[in-house]
Amino acid sequence: MIRLCTFENNSFEIIKNITQESYDSLKEDSDFLNKTYKQFVVFKFLQLNLKDYFEFIEKLTRVPSVNIDYNVVTNKTIVLEANKLILNVLTSFKFFLDNAETYLKRENGKESQIVNEFISLTNNNYDKSFAYRFLSKMRNYSIHLGFPLEVLNVDIDFNKENPEKSICDFELKIDIEILKKEKSLFGSLHKELIQMDEDIDLRPLITELSHYIMETQKFLYRKQKEEIDEALDNIETFVGNHKTDRNQIKVYSNYDDNDGVVTFNVYEVPFDVIKEYKSTYKNWC
Repeated sequence: MIRLCTFENNSFEIIKNITQESYDSLKEDSDFLNKTYKQFVVFKFLQLNLKDYFEFIEKLTRVPSVNIDYNVVTNKTIVLEANKLILNVLTSFKFFLDNAETYLKRENGKESQIVNEFISLTNNNYDKSFAYRFLSKMRNYSIHLGFPLEVLNVDIDFNKENPEKSICDFELKIDIEILKKEKSLFGSLHKELIQMDEDIDLRPLITELSHYIMETQKFLYRKQKEEIDEALDNIETFVGNHKTDRNQIKVYSNYDDNDGVVTFNVYEVPFDVIKEYKSTYKNWC
């Protein structure tokens, strides 16, 4: 006997008995969503690292000069925090790209159209965006040579009439002359670095990179949208109004009572995944 149940406050109630065919269909849709969520959660991990980074940057942006302790620019704790957040973004960006490509190849085949489109998308992003190219290489640079940032720089918007109202921005600049010495780590990008005279501020580059990350995930979603929507609809239609904000929906099967020892299998319908998908993708085409 297979039973669809609602579980709440450590107790469950039977919704209805279901057939093996219905259970197999429900499980197929649920397994599909759980599988796609493994890729989505890597994107989520990257977004969390970006969130931490941008929150850090916000605290160092448009700061009244009267509130600044200028010793902060060489403060080892602050510089280490900045480096940690930068490397978290760069590492999780690489993780995101590699994971997405592997996921698509395993699900669709190495020579499939969607894999070719994904590779074409990432190649085009690399070709048209210096931020994309440079930050892709900076991850390898950091892995081999350590944290890229040595100090914080301060850019002062000086108010001549009221100096006390001057505003400061902290910059995350990397010495261009140091980068020029690492030809083997930057490959073809080294030719671009040689032509540069100014140090490279990571702030606008990471902001630009975040745009390409979002566009890449939107591409992945659009390619799976029809299947995801169908699985969501199938599950919600099958469960009906029995799902609430407080309960879980589970399937109990293979029930056995052997001399008072009760055993059974439990399969949870992934409404947590459904909720997250719907809240994230609701405005995506």
